[in-house]
Amino acid sequence: MELITSLLLSIFIAIVITENYGYGYWMFSRPVFGGFLVGLLMGDLQTGLLVGGTIELMYIGVLPIGGSVPPNAQIAGMLSTVFAISNGGNAEVGIALALPIGVLAQLLIMLAWNINILLMHRADKYIQEGDIKKVERTHLLGIPLFFTVFFIASFFAIYFGSDFVNNLVNKLPEQVTEGLKVASGLLPAVGMAMLIKMMNFKKYWSLFTIGFVLAVYFNLSVLAVSILSIAVVCALYTLRKNINNNDSMDDDFDEEEDNTNEEHILTKRELRQVFRRSFFSMTSINYERYCSLGFCYAMIPAIKKLYKDEAEIKEALKRHNEFFNCHPYTGNAVLGVTLTLEEQRALNKPISEEAISSTKTALMGPLSGIGDSVFKAVFMTIFAAIGAGMAIDGNVLGPFVFLIPNVLLNVLSRKYFVDYGYKFGTKLISKMKNSNIINTFVEATTFVGMMIVGAMVVGFVKVPLDLVFNISGSEINILNILNGIVPSLLPVSLVLVYYLILKKYKKGMYIVILLSFIIGILGKVIGIF
Repeated sequence: MELITSLLLSIFIAIVITENYGYGYWMFSRPVFGGFLVGLLMGDLQTGLLVGGTIELMYIGVLPIGGSVPPNAQIAGMLSTVFAISNGGNAEVGIALALPIGVLAQLLIMLAWNINILLMHRADKYIQEGDIKKVERTHLLGIPLFFTVFFIASFFAIYFGSDFVNNLVNKLPEQVTEGLKVASGLLPAVGMAMLIKMMNFKKYWSLFTIGFVLAVYFNLSVLAVSILSIAVVCALYTLRKNINNNDSMDDDFDEEEDNTNEEHILTKRELRQVFRRSFFSMTSINYERYCSLGFCYAMIPAIKKLYKDEAEIKEALKRHNEFFNCHPYTGNAVLGVTLTLEEQRALNKPISEEAISSTKTALMGPLSGIGDSVFKAVFMTIFAAIGAGMAIDGNVLGPFVFLIPNVLLNVLSRKYFVDYGYKFGTKLISKMKNSNIINTFVEATTFVGMMIVGAMVVGFVKVPLDLVFNISGSEINILNILNGIVPSLLPVSLVLVYYLILKKYKKGMYIVILLSFIIGILGKVIGIF
């Protein structure tokens, strides 16, 4: 690929992917949307949709839970789309490269996390000096750092790798390239197996079966099954509420047990500033203190309003640059609660530094669990599954079906967690538990998610068995026999086998991905596909 084209494309990809850590966590770098963007930019939208959608399904259950850094889906999705389009629209080429690219990207992100440790120590120095502006700038240096890492990796991959990949593909035997096409149809089973493992298939297998039956026997699309499952969930919730005659889920948050009648220093202006700054919570994420400096950066407007003594400001900055690791959405609830505690301390209430730090630590665990399990593992993956399915079918609305709900969730959850955290203080978590909101939401999304995955197996996992026996002049097609027993028996069986492998082996994800390529290529070589 030409130098200027490679540079421009690399800059674009680096800017997009940097959002994942640098600014906002908006989700538009996920494969289903990133592939769409690259396809649009390179003039091959259909290949972008196909590759992006397929890799989204492949990585759909690969989530960075807690402090883990798994193979990166974002870089894998966008660079794989570039290689597929530059190779003449061969989607299977890009899909085949998704795993090695994701693993290499994982190493690059770990490098950036380690470099960010230097930013932590530089920020410590500026905090001791009381130089707030330099503390803020140090935190924001994480943006150009992540951009640089992603740009260099993208440029070398595109400029030097495109021709290499093209030459390599041209030299591959036809059976191997055809085997890669088969493997691209098997790979969505990886993501689906991860999803049902994450959603407790052992408990909710019946919902998976209902979704499968609706798709295979009633020919309902994934979107139709999604709408139906959401409608059923709403109906069940209404019936349960009427039977129990219990409105506690709403009432608990209407009780006047907040701090609205207490004396305040902070205004809506500071709350808005904290909310806006929370979008940069992971900008300087690192292996030493994770999101500590991001938390401190968000708190600065409130600290400046609450404290006028330089020593008090330094102490406040210091205690909020301690270890902090929480989901970027639910972490805003910790921000809100901390605002209340700091305000009470500024008003000379008996709130010690230790109380503030210990409260933050106590809230991190449960709120991380809520964020990872509800927002990341359930909400995001449901819309990723629907959007990716539409994208694979060539529907340009698919990426937006994924993106729009996730952007709304990002903005609204951050806003209300800050507001309600500040309003209710430490009572917020107990109110959430007592109201049963989280459990109800998890149950509802799991209900919908399981049915959707069951329906997706039918349309998106392809096992093109071509095994025919000739007995006494009659052709016996094994695939037709299997489909006569249960339509789409092979795709659903593949998903369930992958699920069992994932449950049994710690490195199960790598095993099932490699197994997909082995089955595809070997099957083509021996002639069963």
